[in-house]
Amino acid sequence: MKREDKGKRKNAKRNGFIFFIFILCIGLLILAYSHFIVPKRLDVKEYRIVDEKLKNIHGYKIAHVTDIHFGKTTTIEDLKKLVEKINLTKPNILLFTGDLIDKKTTLTEKMKEEIETVLSGLDGTILKYAIKGEDDALFSNYDFIMENAGFISLDNTYKTLYMNQNEYLFLAGLGSTKNQEKIEEAFQKTNEVLTSLEEKPLYSILLFHEPDFASNIDLTNFNLVLAGHSHGGQVRIPFVGGIIYPKYAKKYHQDKQIIQGKDFYISSGIGTTKYGFRLFNNPSFNLYRLVSY
Repeated sequence: MKREDKGKRKNAKRNGFIFFIFILCIGLLILAYSHFIVPKRLDVKEYRIVDEKLKNIHGYKIAHVTDIHFGKTTTIEDLKKLVEKINLTKPNILLFTGDLIDKKTTLTEKMKEEIETVLSGLDGTILKYAIKGEDDALFSNYDFIMENAGFISLDNTYKTLYMNQNEYLFLAGLGSTKNQEKIEEAFQKTNEVLTSLEEKPLYSILLFHEPDFASNIDLTNFNLVLAGHSHGGQVRIPFVGGIIYPKYAKKYHQDKQIIQGKDFYISSGIGTTKYGFRLFNNPSFNLYRLVSY
């Protein structure tokens, strides 16, 4: 073999190795960026919800928070940042759709107290309601944490929130069960109450954790449906969308869609699950402005 040919082969191998190292470095930088940088960001996604019946509460604001997954990539400092930003938006009510604590977190007494303290820092004028996610059900302390932080449970039940003497919001929640039949059973009881009310609510809101459970439920009596669990795909590709969707968020996972003629919003959430990465998908919570025009 000619010396010139050997030189070319040697150069080709060297260039191939350099290219491999370059691609490897880019990959590692992307992994580091998506694990250490993106999960520490925080966006507010704002939406106008227009309905002429809302004229007496025009401008009413609802914060929708979900999937904090404390202990995975979300720390106490991240939780403080979230509370601070929620307070800055000055919502009238806050609705939490599950997964406060990540299932792999070893929850210590110190963590429990810190979470309670930080969540108690939410503006005292904000009314706070919550349902459980599938991870929350694994922690016996969850109910105590939320109660001590001032949250009212909507797990498989409902609450009425009066705006004045005659008009009220109807808030209903379906906690995570991973069982369509149990979800339908819980929903039926709440829906029967809503249907039987002589004085109908001004506006009715239904909370889910896993959005796909909305498929087999009649949403006729509700105006607005909110869910979490999808993490917005967690890793998103420009012009393609999310690529990592958990079970029960395969059918419904877009930020906003219409199902059965109803507005259905899914928050992308705060934390991470399974894979500790977010890419092109900053942590966020939703802020809905209820307006009459």
